[in-house]
Amino acid sequence: MNQTLTTTVICVTGASLAGLAAIIYNQRERMPEPGTLLKFTNTNITQRFVASLPELTQELNLELGTAKQVETFTQTEECRTLWGLLDLGTNTAQISVPVTYRYHVQLRDTWKLETQGDRVIVHAPALRAAVPPAIHTDEMQRLGLRGWARFAPTDLLAELERRITPTLTGFAHDPRRLNLVRDTCRRSAAEFVRLWLERERQWGRAGFTQIQVKFADEPALPPTPTLKFLS
Repeated sequence: MNQTLTTTVICVTGASLAGLAAIIYNQRERMPEPGTLLKFTNTNITQRFVASLPELTQELNLELGTAKQVETFTQTEECRTLWGLLDLGTNTAQISVPVTYRYHVQLRDTWKLETQGDRVIVHAPALRAAVPPAIHTDEMQRLGLRGWARFAPTDLLAELERRITPTLTGFAHDPRRLNLVRDTCRRSAAEFVRLWLERERQWGRAGFTQIQVKFADEPALPPTPTLKFLS
């Protein structure tokens, strides 16, 4: 019995910036009074950022990006008789289904922010996959091909369908799929921090003009800024 997989990438998108803005602007911490603003430094920026996050819970995640793909699964079953001399044909089952993979960071995990001149370096939590992925069953396509002396591959299709969810859960953690959305997630995380700096009146000409994001599961800081102020 053989099983193969082909994948077609459809799209990669960032999380809703409106949702990010809602998280930032619904905090209970008040804006500093005029005349009392002090530019963030390495000494206080992490503490101020963490203090501004929503009340933390075990389930609180910040979704940063999604990737929608069409996954195609194929399984075959050969049957022979008379000690393998007579080939009764091969049944084939194939299922194609669109899948949305979602990626996030956990707000309760460790954040660290640093300042270097007009740049903020964000050490964000590790990028994680939400599992199980969202399977668009209304768009699922099934194909069964019967060997010349075989019954219809109904059971083979049912077995293949049962394997889809656990298989896709494994796919969600595949570094190749995660890397498809990594840059999108990085930009979304930078936008999240930018909204906070803007709220604190520390973004733009009078404050910071660059944000660089590194996730905890990455070996090194990317060489170029993730987000720049556009004057």
